[in-house]
Amino acid sequence: MGVVLMGDVWRTAGSIHDLGQNMAGWLEGRIPSWPGYDGPFGQEETNGARHLVPTLITANRAGFVTTESQPGEIGGGYRQRAFVEGIVHDHSPLLGRLLGLQRQGLTVVRGWPKRQVVLTEDAGRPFSTLGGWKMRRNDVHYNWRGVGKQALREMREHGVKLHIIDTEWGRDDRLWPALMGAVR
Repeated sequence: MGVVLMGDVWRTAGSIHDLGQNMAGWLEGRIPSWPGYDGPFGQEETNGARHLVPTLITANRAGFVTTESQPGEIGGGYRQRAFVEGIVHDHSPLLGRLLGLQRQGLTVVRGWPKRQVVLTEDAGRPFSTLGGWKMRRNDVHYNWRGVGKQALREMREHGVKLHIIDTEWGRDDRLWPALMGAVR
């Protein structure tokens, strides 16, 4: 199977499930980009995150449309927590399994965090963060420009944004197996 044109697959998406299938296709290299991402697949490989791709593909195929992720890392004054963000349908049984990851020592935030969560530090200072500011009302439309109207409507009416964060700096062996177990 060859590379698919970006606009067609996203414009014809009719559901959150379709978006997950397309995102998996992007992670597999069959789709050149996605509406909320600036650039082709491959940038993830430069920061040591290539090992996350099989888990992310499985999560997307199961209905958890991942939009951001990073491995846990520590080194040279730099440290980060393992993290994944995505959208799941509010009527999907997968939602309960993902929320249940809280019982495995992970932080699961439903929606947008009111307080800032530091995901990455460099020289002891926050480098990348999540939350702590008010999300735009039209965030779905802004981040998913070019997606089919039915899929946008379903995300707006039934999409639940989840952020799953490992609480321990640098640990990279808890979140990914737990996520894989939840999405299988």
